[in-house]
Amino acid sequence: MLGRFGKDVGSLVGVEIAPDAVRIVQLQRRNRRCGVVAWAQERFELTPGCDWAAEPAVVAAALQRVCHRSGLRQRRVALALPAEQVICKLCHLPVEHGEAEMEAQLLADAERLFPFPLEDLALDFQVMGPSLVQPGCAEVMVAACRQSALAPLAAVVEDAGLQLEVVEVDSIALRRLLPQGSLEGAALLRVEAHGATLYDWPPGRSCQRRELQAAGAKTMGGLPERLHTVLGGEHLPASMWVAGSSPIDTDELQRLLNVPCRHLPGLTGPEPVDGTMILACALALGGLQP
Repeated sequence: MLGRFGKDVGSLVGVEIAPDAVRIVQLQRRNRRCGVVAWAQERFELTPGCDWAAEPAVVAAALQRVCHRSGLRQRRVALALPAEQVICKLCHLPVEHGEAEMEAQLLADAERLFPFPLEDLALDFQVMGPSLVQPGCAEVMVAACRQSALAPLAAVVEDAGLQLEVVEVDSIALRRLLPQGSLEGAALLRVEAHGATLYDWPPGRSCQRRELQAAGAKTMGGLPERLHTVLGGEHLPASMWVAGSSPIDTDELQRLLNVPCRHLPGLTGPEPVDGTMILACALALGGLQP
């Protein structure tokens, strides 16, 4: 269930559980083009100081309402875990191994590869292609997290009358939305009213995911300066894409960082899709049949 890395898993509804809302997107492919069938957002209120995992019934009720309001008939959904909750590693396994043998080998090595007790381990993998460094081997991307991290997602979805089909890593899902030709060294800044998240894909390294707290988060005041501080002493991305609900001046960001900064193109549908929906869009896109 974890980390399908873009595998075709059929037509799914992308679902995001944000700190204050649930968001759903359903896509459809027609004539090789992808369009939005439905999208909706339902806000919920939690006890101050609590996150949604402490009050799952509130979230499940909101998910039920948004599905009913949007008229969704598809019950199979995809969600995402934050990248910091998942460990991704590139392994090299003999090419003659089938999937069952690869899984057995990875499970045998799991105690060495991942700092999780085996009884709390959720693991998935995908063969990426021939190894460039070990002849006769395949490169296998492996993702692992704690089963206890998946349990709250599964419970909320089940309580809402839906079926959890896939759980992905947010940074892997979001990369699908970056325009072709802009993946190498790119970064994505996701801006919302409660804060911002920076996804950075440095060449040859795993994605860096950082939560950015800016002064005056509701207006994103101070965010460009915060980004400049965070990235100033590091390798800067080749390009920066920006998406979200709160406005940000990409010209100012480009001036501070000295890298190209542009708004992420949105998916089209019967009406413009709000920039807050990009993770739900990315999850739904991963579930589209080619």
